[in-house]
Amino acid sequence: MNSLEYFRKSVVITGKHAALVDEMWKQNDIEHSYFKRLVDLYTIAPVIGLRTGRKSPEDNSTDNKRTVLLDQIMTRREDLQTIMKIILLTDNEDNLTVEEKINRTFRGPSSEEEFNKNVDLFESYVRGGIEVLYDKLINRALTIDDPYTDRKIGNIMALLNDDLTE
Repeated sequence: MNSLEYFRKSVVITGKHAALVDEMWKQNDIEHSYFKRLVDLYTIAPVIGLRTGRKSPEDNSTDNKRTVLLDQIMTRREDLQTIMKIILLTDNEDNLTVEEKINRTFRGPSSEEEFNKNVDLFESYVRGGIEVLYDKLINRALTIDDPYTDRKIGNIMALLNDDLTE
């Protein structure tokens, strides 16, 4: 096994992002959660972050931590690898040429530095996606135009109908 393979260890979400996660996911409490498992939130967040162009730096301002365990990561590893490839192909942070993006995506990281940079990029989209999801699912207030009176259902339906352009 290549030591520079993505998604081969548990992931820790820290600081304010862990607090935001706590508002959207409660372990073993699907009635009060928007996601059944933490790994489900972790899988959708980078897609939302990428779609909205929202990245966020790591926050360690509090001791809050949420860990996505490796056994759960492994259940979504193929999806996560695909999302990683999409991020590496489409992100323009480094102003790479199309050929450089393709090489970065499909040849895999050639050094630990490149591996860490790619993981940091992915995680920045995870944190950005967590922020967007929090805004759409928790912070959003029902409006007079909402067809649902239940806030949770109304916010989920509003998110599903949102084109996610910011």
